[in-house]
Amino acid sequence: MATQMPDPVFTEAPEEVTRYFDAKGVQPSFDWREVAPHEHAVSFTVAKSAGFDVLDDIRKATRDVIANYGSYGEFVDQLEPILRKKGWWGRKVVKGPNGKERVQLGSLHRLRTIYWANVNTARASGEWERIQRTKRGLPFLIYELSVAENKRPEHKGWVGIILPVDDPFWATHYPPNGWLCQCRVRQISRREAEALGYDPETPGPQIVTRPWTNKVTGERVQVPEGIDPGWQTNPGATRAANLRRFLSDRLDALPTNARRVAIQDLTGARHFRALAKGELPYSGARDRSPANVERGRMALPVAILPDHVQEKIGAKTRTVLFSNADAQKQISKRAQIAPEHYAMVQKMAEEGRLFEDATSGKEFILQMMIDEQPWTAILHITRDKREIYLKSFRRIRMSQFGATARNIPMD
Repeated sequence: MATQMPDPVFTEAPEEVTRYFDAKGVQPSFDWREVAPHEHAVSFTVAKSAGFDVLDDIRKATRDVIANYGSYGEFVDQLEPILRKKGWWGRKVVKGPNGKERVQLGSLHRLRTIYWANVNTARASGEWERIQRTKRGLPFLIYELSVAENKRPEHKGWVGIILPVDDPFWATHYPPNGWLCQCRVRQISRREAEALGYDPETPGPQIVTRPWTNKVTGERVQVPEGIDPGWQTNPGATRAANLRRFLSDRLDALPTNARRVAIQDLTGARHFRALAKGELPYSGARDRSPANVERGRMALPVAILPDHVQEKIGAKTRTVLFSNADAQKQISKRAQIAPEHYAMVQKMAEEGRLFEDATSGKEFILQMMIDEQPWTAILHITRDKREIYLKSFRRIRMSQFGATARNIPMD
């Protein structure tokens, strides 16, 4: 279920739910429209909180109710006295981007909105992670009837839609699909999907969009009919799409030892194993649909370059990323390389020999003898030098090891 309340016998939220919220950075804003939907997946923000020193308080209270299945009443009891004491309550004249204006700060209605939006997106993201993990046995989702008293006509029209977990439809129509939306999905088996009438030959629902202009930023976007502006993204899927830049920025900011430990944790985690084993959705480079291209771009850190290597290749980041597309390519050519082997890329970055590919100018080679076997890792740096990708990682022949006409030493 995407938005169902938990079973009352459980008193703590699953790790997937709290992890989504914990990983969000803090981003003050004056208006909710200042923060794009994809930024909400990696940022915790409250409109008109800038300048009041209340964002951390609101974040803490929100985290508590998410982790402990707290009620709205408990959320208010914890937060209202703090916000009143700090002056973030009621209607006040404050200075905004367009000068002074009278705005609504804290109120019971505002707190209900904050509670509902954050609790439900965290749960939706956590459920999406679980759906991805179990989709081999339960590969379909069915859109189910909302439990809300007043059901939106468009949402009622989606009830009964059955599509594969990775169908692009769920990138925009995975609940919640608007403010206070109580729609839900259920993950089902292929047998149940077929019993309920699913036919793979039948085209999926046509997504009709309408233009919406953000009056604060001026940005004009297409929003699917029936979905409130700002809710046209799947928080779990959006989080994956932003993961490579989100993690890179934070790893780069860590001290050297902390970066090394973080990389060890990341390459040993379930998500990286799934990436390295080709378990994440991607239908190959020939499929140029936006949804598939975005799935291929999803990437996770695999190594952190030492300062001297970063300087030699002229990169603006130390983090080496491994994309879903490159992982799938690796598997098709080098199935014998297991996920745990990728921990060696960090060792090669720290202790290996560095070469420049004379034929490209954008690729660099790390080589090292490990357990008496020659290994190579090929790194590609993007044109803006802000991202580095692991393009290939493999054992090589001794004749390919060391300086060649193509591999120019950078010692």
